[in-house]
Amino acid sequence: MAATLVGGAFLSATVQTLVEKLASTEFRDYIKNTKLNESLLAELKTTLLALQAVLDDAEMKQITNTAVETWLDELKDAIFDAEDLLNQINYDALRCKMEGKQGENITGQVWNLISSPFKNIYAEINLQMKIMCQRLQLFAQQRNILGLQTVSGRVSRRTPSSSMVNESFMVGRKDDKEELISMLLSHSDTNSNNIGVVAIWGMGGVGKTTLAQLLYNDKKVQEHFDLKVWVCVSEDFNILRVTKSLLESITSRGSESTNLDFLRRELNKNLSDKRFLLVLDDLWNDNYNDWDELVTPLVNGKIGSRVIITTRHQKVAEVAHTFPIHKVETLSDDDCWSLLSKHAFRSENCQSNESPNLEAIGKKIAKKCGGLPIAAKTLGGLLRSKVDAKEWAEILNSDIWKLTKDNISPALRLSYQDLPSHLKRCFAYCSIFPKDFPFDRKQLVLLWMAEGFLDHSLENKTPEEVGDDYVNELLSRSLIQVQQSNGNFGRQKLVMHDLVNDLASMVSGKSYFRLECSSKISKNVRHLSYNQELFDIFKKFEVLDNFKCLRSFLPINLFDFHGYYLSRKVVEDLLPKLIRLRVLSLNSYRNITTLPESIGSMVLLQYLDLSFTGIKSLPDAICKLYNLQTLNLMGCKDLTELPLCFGQLINLRHLDISETNINEMPKQIVGLENLQTLTVFVVGKQEIGLSVKDLGKFPNLQGKLCIKNLHNVIDAVDASDANMRSKEHIEELELQWSKQTEDSRMEKDVLDMLKPSLNLNKLSIDLYGGTSFPSWLGDSSFSNMVSLCMSNCEYCITVPPLGQLPSLKDLTISGMKMEIIGIEFYGMTLEPSISSFQPFRSLEKLNFDCMPNWKEWIHYESGEVAFPRLRTLSLRQCPKLMGHMPNHLSSIDEVSITCCDSLLTTPHTTLHWVSSLKKISIQKDQNSLMVSKRTQWLLPENDSPCLLQSLHLCNYDTLFSLPKMIMSSNCLQSLVLDNIPSLAAFPTDGLPTSLQTLSIYNCENLAFLPLETWGNYTSLVNLHLSKSCNSLTSFALDGFPTLQNLHIDSCTNLESIFISKTSLLLPSSLTPRMETLTSLEILHLANLPKLSFCEGACLPPKLLGIYIVSVRITTPIFEWGLQRLTALSTLYIGSDDDIVNTLLKEKLLPISLMDLFICGLPEMKSFEGNGLRHLSSLEGLWFNDCPRLEYLLEDTLPSSLKILKIKKCPLLEASYKSQRWEHLSNLVLQINDEVII
Repeated sequence: MAATLVGGAFLSATVQTLVEKLASTEFRDYIKNTKLNESLLAELKTTLLALQAVLDDAEMKQITNTAVETWLDELKDAIFDAEDLLNQINYDALRCKMEGKQGENITGQVWNLISSPFKNIYAEINLQMKIMCQRLQLFAQQRNILGLQTVSGRVSRRTPSSSMVNESFMVGRKDDKEELISMLLSHSDTNSNNIGVVAIWGMGGVGKTTLAQLLYNDKKVQEHFDLKVWVCVSEDFNILRVTKSLLESITSRGSESTNLDFLRRELNKNLSDKRFLLVLDDLWNDNYNDWDELVTPLVNGKIGSRVIITTRHQKVAEVAHTFPIHKVETLSDDDCWSLLSKHAFRSENCQSNESPNLEAIGKKIAKKCGGLPIAAKTLGGLLRSKVDAKEWAEILNSDIWKLTKDNISPALRLSYQDLPSHLKRCFAYCSIFPKDFPFDRKQLVLLWMAEGFLDHSLENKTPEEVGDDYVNELLSRSLIQVQQSNGNFGRQKLVMHDLVNDLASMVSGKSYFRLECSSKISKNVRHLSYNQELFDIFKKFEVLDNFKCLRSFLPINLFDFHGYYLSRKVVEDLLPKLIRLRVLSLNSYRNITTLPESIGSMVLLQYLDLSFTGIKSLPDAICKLYNLQTLNLMGCKDLTELPLCFGQLINLRHLDISETNINEMPKQIVGLENLQTLTVFVVGKQEIGLSVKDLGKFPNLQGKLCIKNLHNVIDAVDASDANMRSKEHIEELELQWSKQTEDSRMEKDVLDMLKPSLNLNKLSIDLYGGTSFPSWLGDSSFSNMVSLCMSNCEYCITVPPLGQLPSLKDLTISGMKMEIIGIEFYGMTLEPSISSFQPFRSLEKLNFDCMPNWKEWIHYESGEVAFPRLRTLSLRQCPKLMGHMPNHLSSIDEVSITCCDSLLTTPHTTLHWVSSLKKISIQKDQNSLMVSKRTQWLLPENDSPCLLQSLHLCNYDTLFSLPKMIMSSNCLQSLVLDNIPSLAAFPTDGLPTSLQTLSIYNCENLAFLPLETWGNYTSLVNLHLSKSCNSLTSFALDGFPTLQNLHIDSCTNLESIFISKTSLLLPSSLTPRMETLTSLEILHLANLPKLSFCEGACLPPKLLGIYIVSVRITTPIFEWGLQRLTALSTLYIGSDDDIVNTLLKEKLLPISLMDLFICGLPEMKSFEGNGLRHLSSLEGLWFNDCPRLEYLLEDTLPSSLKILKIKKCPLLEASYKSQRWEHLSNLVLQINDEVII
């Protein structure tokens, strides 16, 4: 890497870029060919150079001199304005080059930010240049008054570090760790909820998180707990976000649900009967009710479960703790030096051979760290590049140590101060992200590039490579950190420590702003971000109406959710005014279907993200954005084409059109030779669209590539010209044919010629029409391939030797018509005697799907056992498959078999691995004519212990009893029985008492569990009954002691819900009532025509959600006790006009209610009464299938209401169209599927 100036001023890099632009040949040639004043530009350059000379001195003096600080702050705005002006001129130079015109035809739209009475556009530009020169000259004059001088910078020749950064060594915390581990492993009961809360309290940066990480990864802790989960909470406390994060961490599955009730139920289900360790890092909220809401789903864990919280605030610890609060003290000076030196010298040896005096100076610096590990760590990273005692002494004697006006550690300030200028602005940009938000590494580099931060003119590197170096440099200095990889190829996530985020926010000043911040926003703000909400109304953005300097408009998608809505007024009225934008994102706003033509006036735009919007077409005006570098259209499923003039985007480097329906590529796109990312390439028909050989014109492609419509290739040589082997940075490749072809030989030749680079990680082949695969597929030289999917290759009669792929983890084979999968599948067919060969040695997941002719699976029996690491096996829609499963699967824990009825009737040998299975799903084909005599194929009839946790049986017509295997499992958590009409009873001994979820669907003849046994099921939290158990006429709500979610639907003979007088939950002297039930949270009753509450009964007090539809409850609604349900947040009620009318007229609902659903009311005409006005928390109101409902009175709706949804209510819809809703301007309306915002 070239030498870089260390400790350069924040503005130096920007000024240097401006000077280089003014001196460039292209810029000067353009000025000469126009009527612009050359002398003004020369004057501007001279002034900039004069200012640049004193910037380093000003940056240091601002620490103690407020006048210099003010001067520098105002200069920053002037420099940024000058940069915008020159970029406008530069754009027109580019436009003239593109359109082959001279400057006299300059378009007025480029200069619409300039307000001038002159008609001559050049006079306007010259006037702006003159004003800019005068403005900057004033700053140049003031530099002498302020005593600013030229200072020489220091040069660093530091090699950029890699992203693999060592975590800080732990020093001085041995006693803390031992004390906390004793709390975690303690057998003493801490409270009645089985959960012990260990609170770690201390000031920011003292090492609370690192200490929690040590505990989390300790060997004894790992062996003690069944499940461990880590969630970062942070200042922006949000129960929905935290609950969702917990659930996703436990299940390893993403969830788009925003229903808190559902997420809480799922979380409870997944934690029940497990001894878990949960870490809630960086907790700020000290509200007891919020804490209680957060931990309520956790209370059914095993005794000994623990929660660790880390917090800066003593009150938070006092609210949460059950063990004594553990305060983390600052480190001693010696420990600080030990930690600092390890980072400074990259080893345990804290001596430098180059200068023995460093230790003495270093110990003095360590004393100034205030005992904070984060300060010692970052200072160590700073000092790592210092090679002599003089440089260490400069750090020791810096004026920054004297700064006390804010809470930013001086040690952290020094780490920032030491950054080169180009890194300072990159670091400051990270303040645009919320605290604890994991931001995408690749996206960060692209954003930096769009802002002009990646100067690569002096290096033989692409801007992306320079940006990657910058990331590595910030990582090496511990200013950003790598979040644990999520396995998404190449998509690394980065995070900032809270204190470092505070530092970034401080140094970024008024130029950066997050809309959620309470501080005053400056008119000169340049970069804006905000957290997306489900409905972003215009009022949220009104403050931006006159902010014409804005460069970045960046929504932050905290939940990775793709269903947000944005006010059209923002797109049509606000954004067109922001013509200096360089970064514009409308990511995940599904109601954005078009862009205004005014998008063409945003000529400085370099980054445009429209991913996961409803965009249907791009306006031609977008092709005027000659500066555009990144265009993200991923997930725009309604987009079918790109503009014909797309090739005019000559600076485009990244185009993501994955998950769109674009069916033809514009021919001009082949001119975009700078493309680094092109996620989809559509091969056109002969003479129409692009040829596959045109891929050869994109030599620099990286990341993901999908080649579609390969059936249009008519000459295999064209595929060879695509030159796929040389594209070494392609990590994921999809090859798709859209239909079968008669020329199978051609298909094979094409696939052969498309052999990718050996660096490939992931490969997918779909609708390939050859009869066999080329020899490269399955070759062991593809040592980096971890995922492979082959689908709908109908003519292939054999599979490739995929067992030879040494790193393959995930394999899917679907839609193929071969009859036999033989020994060739495993590889090494020529030398089967080689005992050291182990097929599929890394495979973890194997899926066979939709194989209609597959009859036989021949297993590998030579040498070492195949599939040593296989964990998941799925067979789906393989109706003719017979024979045996592989006999030796030592790591298997999940098997799913769906519609493979011949396999289920095949006698089997003993499979030793069945007892180790944790999850089994067997679903027969409901439409199969085969009468099965042996249906318990995978469920042995023995009492041997097993590890089964989940069992799903579906579509069994001859299953008369559940297999004994179920009762031999003492860890069964979930049992699903669906459509088993032959099953009449549960086992005599009942079901395992470890059961947490029991779901029974379409089992009309099954007798439910005897009432007297219900009390044994102390782990059951979820019960679902639908169209089942016809003999069930009554249900005791208190029968299952810990039941949280009760769902009963279409059990037509159910007549009553009652409280058992023999309930173990109640003292015998008390009258049994429903309100004594404290565990039940969700009650779902539907299609129960005979149901009634027993006399004296009312609703349980802890209910969070109630769903009552098509239920005739004879008990008067006044006696339900709705008012006392202080935790109720969701009510879904309908199919009873009388009940709903009473609710709307009387104040019977609790003020905690947030969402109210009303449905199926054929007689309701109007919405009257005061039944909702008192609901100060109500945010959502839904009306569905109320055909006679005509109007809503304004004074019946609470002021808190945010969204009103109307579906199948034609008269109410007509009422809205007749302008009766003007008073609801801040209310989001959804009429059927249309959202009006």
